[in-house]
Amino acid sequence: MERLKKYVVFTVDHLEEIIVVVCMLGIVILTFTAVIARYVFRIPIAGADEVATFMFLWAALFGASAAFKYNKHGSVPLLADLLPLGYRRIADLLVLLVTAAFFIFLAYYCWAFLLQSFRVGQTSPATGIPVWTINAGIFASLSMCGIRCLIAVYRDVAGLSRYKDVPSSDRLVSESELEKQYK
Repeated sequence: MERLKKYVVFTVDHLEEIIVVVCMLGIVILTFTAVIARYVFRIPIAGADEVATFMFLWAALFGASAAFKYNKHGSVPLLADLLPLGYRRIADLLVLLVTAAFFIFLAYYCWAFLLQSFRVGQTSPATGIPVWTINAGIFASLSMCGIRCLIAVYRDVAGLSRYKDVPSSDRLVSESELEKQYK
């Protein structure tokens, strides 16, 4: 039972990364299969490019959420770096709050669009996939981006480290170590 609990906690904690890996693996397999099917067997796979596009969209958006989780998102701190440390912290918190509000705003309208596509019964042109399923992933990723920003604000105000440490491996070696191993 304890093992199952650890597995569930790990899965929930790394949901974004799991989705990104599955999407990227799916893109590689699908694209490779589609190319082989088209150019070797002369049997194109209908809708392969459309499904790959949907997976790429999900990978990009869930990757953005993972970036917020580890503070690896893009930023331009030119003005913030000019501020004294106390003001910089306040500016960072304000930026996080505005960013969270922006993602929650986008998620709200994505939810409305998701409901509309569900009511209408809209499907994608090539594969017939219900569009609401694609929109559900977009809604989930935008919501998670907003939540990750709010978590960073909460952790900062609570006196904790704002972001989680980036996962690493004990087996990582430097380039110089690799060069020594292969000489």
